[in-house]
Amino acid sequence: MLVALVTTAGLAGCTGEPGAAAVVDGTAVTTSDVQAALTELEPWFQGVTTTNVLAVLVQEPTVVALAEEKGVGVSDEDAQALLDQVVQQKVADATATFTEPSLAVARYSIAYSNLQDLPEADAIGDEIDTRLRALDIEVNPRFGSLEDGNQIGAPVPASWIVVPKAGSTADDGSTEPTPEPTPSPTAK
Repeated sequence: MLVALVTTAGLAGCTGEPGAAAVVDGTAVTTSDVQAALTELEPWFQGVTTTNVLAVLVQEPTVVALAEEKGVGVSDEDAQALLDQVVQQKVADATATFTEPSLAVARYSIAYSNLQDLPEADAIGDEIDTRLRALDIEVNPRFGSLEDGNQIGAPVPASWIVVPKAGSTADDGSTEPTPEPTPSPTAK
């Protein structure tokens, strides 16, 4: 019994926090937050993906804090105004409701833009990079991969997963799908 508990605890430590798309310095970015932002932003922003939403949610506290330190901070009201403006540009008189994860994406966007408008934008870019590299980030492989500089990249399929190529031919040269093996009965 003790061995099972130790093994379970060890496995939990390796896989991060349950329900987390990522964990940043011990704070979870939940799968529900990523999904909420994706669902809410997809109709209004072109090219929204799970990977880029996760990347922004991971980086948002760092970028927003730096913007505040540099005197170009952003408020929730600013974020809501940006999202409302985008909705109005897409569909006149439309309204949309945005939850905290979507507001975080908008705060990040405004804060990053504010920082880029400062005269020392190059140095600020280096500061953002330094701060992101210092974070302890763990990414759920279903949502992305951790790349150089603690950047979030697309998920990397496990090496043991074989993905058939589109239009590939079977061993006999035909383009018919290869039949799937049927499971054998198990002994009772």
